[in-house]
Amino acid sequence: MVGMRSASSRTPATAQMKTRWIGALLTLPIAVLASEAAYRIAEPSAQSYPSGNCLVLALGAPSRADGTASALQRFRVETAVDTLRQRRCRGLLLSGGAVRNERIEAVTMANLAKTLGVPADQLVIEPTARNTWQNVGCLHSRLLKVERVFVVSDSLHAQRAVRYACRQDARLCQRVVNAGVVPPIDQLWWSLTAAAWQGAAFLRDRLQFERNASANGPLCGQRLPMSSSHQPRLW
Repeated sequence: MVGMRSASSRTPATAQMKTRWIGALLTLPIAVLASEAAYRIAEPSAQSYPSGNCLVLALGAPSRADGTASALQRFRVETAVDTLRQRRCRGLLLSGGAVRNERIEAVTMANLAKTLGVPADQLVIEPTARNTWQNVGCLHSRLLKVERVFVVSDSLHAQRAVRYACRQDARLCQRVVNAGVVPPIDQLWWSLTAAAWQGAAFLRDRLQFERNASANGPLCGQRLPMSSSHQPRLW
């Protein structure tokens, strides 16, 4: 009888667990389809721009604790290098400070760009930005010096950076453009989370920051002491 009662007592818990698994299995395809649709809606249409007098801006992402490039950094840098070559731009801007750990994101990404064949004199390191707003703000003066700036990340993130640039300076509204791409399916493990975060950031911006200009953060964070070899090159 004790054994029968124990088995009986486990039945509701087992049924509840099965229900949760079924719910998760049904929710996952919906989440995948929704995120894929959002990325594709945000993906820029193919447009022709004059080549040469342009820059590519790769938005920062956390490095691994050992200083090597994370999968997200690789995705952004590889996309940025492809854009740099296709558009024949004069340089690649890499923006991102030491946010999640002591590794400066822009430095790790610049090192990766060098391994992909980008000459050092085409790289500009911005080592202080702590978020997307500052990714744009810390490079404000450089963005004004060219006809076009192609912002690279996933398409949703790049679209948000373009909105931020326009909010910070109306002169950047037509100059800074979304060059983001849809993450490949084998990057689903981070792209789902990223899509959810971009959606939350969009709502936060609309409900909080865009209603009150004074609520916007500073254009750029505090600069960090760096060795001369890591100082950003000025144009």
